[in-house]
Amino acid sequence: MFDLHKIRSQFPILSQEINGKPLVYLDNAATSQKPLSVIEAWESYYKTLNANVHRGIHTLSQLATEEMELSRKKIQAFINAKHDYEVIFTRGTTEGINLIAYAITQQIKAGDEIIISHLEHHSNIVPWQLLCERTGAILKVIPMDENGVLQLDFLDENLNEKTKIVSVNQSLTP
Repeated sequence: MFDLHKIRSQFPILSQEINGKPLVYLDNAATSQKPLSVIEAWESYYKTLNANVHRGIHTLSQLATEEMELSRKKIQAFINAKHDYEVIFTRGTTEGINLIAYAITQQIKAGDEIIISHLEHHSNIVPWQLLCERTGAILKVIPMDENGVLQLDFLDENLNEKTKIVSVNQSLTP
């Protein structure tokens, strides 16, 4: 069962009040708040393993590299990726989207199509707009109805051989 209070309790920052009310933080597309387990893992890393990965032959570098590669394998299993090298670390989603949008510039041609939704954060709009400007591709947007529900039948009508990218956020609901 979905227990909102239990989930909130895992995020130390959410225990504070702002303007006399419990903090509600919805700007996750810009900066996600971290649960205590992540904060503790980072603290442990910085206290015991902080070193360049894949760049040193000294012990700390080797240990940090092993831990990073172990995390890559755990993520691979979690998302059911075929290969561990499909898991790429960036500082955040914004950087990741920009990296992809710039890296595929040569593969996108005029008339190709990129689909996003009406509900996207600017971090998932602007990189695709810029890619379309650079290449002549067409940006299509999945519309929403008056209740804020995406009209997914748009995909039935618009997914085709010209579609090269579909980039939408995922909303986790209880």
